[in-house]
Amino acid sequence: MVVDASEFGSADPTGGPQMDMKSERVFPAAVLGTVRYPLILVDREGRIEAVSDAVADFLNVSQEAICGRGVGEVAKLHGPLLHDAVASVVASGQSITLELQTCSRQFDIVVEPVMAAAGEVTGAVIHANERITQPSQDVGLSADGDPLWLVLNQLPHAVYWKDRQSRYLGGNRIFAEVVGLGSCNAVPDITDYDIMAPSDAEAVRREDEQVLRTGECLVTIEQSLKLTTGGTTIEKLKMPLRSKSGEIIGILCIARDITEQKQAEERLVADKLAAEQANRAKTSFLAAASHDLRQPVQALALFAKLLDNRVVEPSSRNLVRLIQQSIRSLADLLEAVIHLSKLDAGVVEPNIGPMSLGDLLRRLCEEFTPQAAEKGLDLVVVGTGMEVCSDPLLLERVLRNLISNAIRYTERGRVLIGCRRRGETVSIEVWDTGIGIPPDQFGEIFREFHRSHKKTHRAIEGFGIGLAVVDRLTSLLGHHIAVSSTPGKGTVFRIDGLPWQEHPAGPQLGSTGYGKADCPRL
Repeated sequence: MVVDASEFGSADPTGGPQMDMKSERVFPAAVLGTVRYPLILVDREGRIEAVSDAVADFLNVSQEAICGRGVGEVAKLHGPLLHDAVASVVASGQSITLELQTCSRQFDIVVEPVMAAAGEVTGAVIHANERITQPSQDVGLSADGDPLWLVLNQLPHAVYWKDRQSRYLGGNRIFAEVVGLGSCNAVPDITDYDIMAPSDAEAVRREDEQVLRTGECLVTIEQSLKLTTGGTTIEKLKMPLRSKSGEIIGILCIARDITEQKQAEERLVADKLAAEQANRAKTSFLAAASHDLRQPVQALALFAKLLDNRVVEPSSRNLVRLIQQSIRSLADLLEAVIHLSKLDAGVVEPNIGPMSLGDLLRRLCEEFTPQAAEKGLDLVVVGTGMEVCSDPLLLERVLRNLISNAIRYTERGRVLIGCRRRGETVSIEVWDTGIGIPPDQFGEIFREFHRSHKKTHRAIEGFGIGLAVVDRLTSLLGHHIAVSSTPGKGTVFRIDGLPWQEHPAGPQLGSTGYGKADCPRL
């Protein structure tokens, strides 16, 4: 657009000056008074000749300090930009546009040439149109302007605010997206009934009333809403919106859409349940099919025994012994897996009652002494006449696994078994002088199929199931298994929490010893 100076005053037909820039005939004050936005009229050198009333606020200077001065001087920070724009327009006769921000306000600037009748550029008009990017003051938003909206729209959560009648006054970009609005400019004046199901809108309204009535924050961990865009699960924090005087004038809410997170959690739970169901099915199958699984192994052992009786050639007999050893290992592994499966399936029920520890320790000593002697170890059992309350068969299996492990992991020295009374309970301890266990493996050794990391140790022959059985059985019996160890020196496993049964006629702790060595002190 080109401004013709003749529109503001009469032209001289003789070719004289077409426009007096200082004359009120060019831009009467009455005309300027009707302009509601910043408008500046300058001459060819950029000196300000006339302005609208809004320019003082635009340039942040008084009205008296404007006219007669150069626009580059008056505009301060943005002066060089405006001065260069005027110079370019005067030189080219073409309008230009640019953007300018001042006092936290953003303006679209248009600089147009002022033309005389003869086509000469006699000056320029600067139009400054403010870009509206925030609601007006009457909706309760602070006048901080664009920086506030920049922050709000960068937040990863939805933010919105309402008046006391639950009408929305504003909301950030994320909120507009969640509720299906085109932009945050569409938020003011809507209600919850416009963006969600009526029942949900009523529930949200009750929340608002509670916050307005109590003046306290309200935290909702999970809330499912039927929005116009579809179902959404959110967690939110509502708080009272207060005026400068402290009066509650509305609601401020910060909300987070957790729909995807909730769906992921539900998938994980479903997958976990499916895995647990499959594991239970596997465990139940092993427990129920134990007899069918044992039969082939027992048949193999019988055939191997018959073969051993018939073979006489030395090399062949050695091969038969290796076959028998493999069958025994297979049978031991199968028994351990079946027993572990029965424990996991919950089909093993303890028969708790009084039992003699002395009889149990004596049997175990007789059973394991040959195995210890084969490795050159001393097996020492400290006898006792105490009685405890437990299941004899299950407790015997626990001790058998512990003693077997102690002998397997000990190359020299001895294995010691004894018990201590601790108040109203008794603990049974199994000591060895074996390779020991690093402290960081104390929790791992009770997991299925965990074995020694020392590959050169003959303990590699074990299956890594014994301690898993021990852990489950002690829990089933209501006891507790503990371990302490020093790598390279030995380990002690302790079964704690066996209720003591008073037995006046029985011998005291340590009164009887079984094994090849004298009873040492625990």
